[in-house]
Amino acid sequence: MLKDKTFWKIHFKWGVIAGALLAGIEILKMLARQVDYQSAQLLDLAMIIGFILVLHFGVKEFKEVYPARLTFAKAFLSCIVISFIGAVLLFGYDMLHYSVIEKDGLQKKYTVALEKYRQNLAKDTLTATELNTYTDAAAAILNERKEELLNGATIAKDSDLPTDSLRQELRDEINSGTLLVQQYYVGKLCSKPESDKEQYTLGHFTPYAKRVLIETLVSYIDQNKEKPSTPYVQGIVQETNVELDSIDPLDKRFEETKSRVPRYDRNGQYAAVSAMMYLLYGMFFGLFVAMFHYTSKKPIEEFVPSEAEQNEQ
Repeated sequence: MLKDKTFWKIHFKWGVIAGALLAGIEILKMLARQVDYQSAQLLDLAMIIGFILVLHFGVKEFKEVYPARLTFAKAFLSCIVISFIGAVLLFGYDMLHYSVIEKDGLQKKYTVALEKYRQNLAKDTLTATELNTYTDAAAAILNERKEELLNGATIAKDSDLPTDSLRQELRDEINSGTLLVQQYYVGKLCSKPESDKEQYTLGHFTPYAKRVLIETLVSYIDQNKEKPSTPYVQGIVQETNVELDSIDPLDKRFEETKSRVPRYDRNGQYAAVSAMMYLLYGMFFGLFVAMFHYTSKKPIEEFVPSEAEQNEQ
């Protein structure tokens, strides 16, 4: 069968169509990247449907010229040959595409893949370890801003506090006030209120944590309006709130795990992986296409009249 010219003529034709389909999908993906089109899954769906149709009609044409009933093995071999030819043509096109047409295409694909990975990561739940790491870091920032204030010249030069004892009293109030805010804030985050359960995902947690810190500050101010230390505590907390973005758990996990996203620096490396992937797709889809053609029609059995029918004639 593999030496039959008709076999190769049919399969080369449909293999070229498969290669053209896959190359066309690459072109559409390039255009989608240029216009920042995010629905790449639609192109993947189009590829799957198109690939299955190419395999179906290729095997169908081969079955129509095959002299005997097409077995599952022969139908599956037909799918493999079509897929292999298409994959080889795709390899050649990818080499041309990323060497001439879109020289920065691999970097763009990597950037898009990273962003998609980050979006999926944002849906993950915050772990207990990540929560503890975050609260420890937030507390450390609060303490740093407090120490900067206490060790600075602002309080020492405050004209409203003429004596060292009053300035020390103010420092003690700032220290205790900041500690109170910190304890309430960390306790609220670690308690994971049932009403805020959905906020404990990587994508939602930092905005939620910043809101909780401001709510804690507002509550503290309402209860300590008359204290001269309150404006200082307010300044410390507000500065801390701005810096919370620097300890975002999503950023941390993304930086730690982004190496999982494949990156191709050489055109040949990407082209080979892409061709192999589509060949495997073709073999997978080919299982179903081959089974369909194998079971779609029963073999035509030659009619042999019985002895009674022969006697009647």
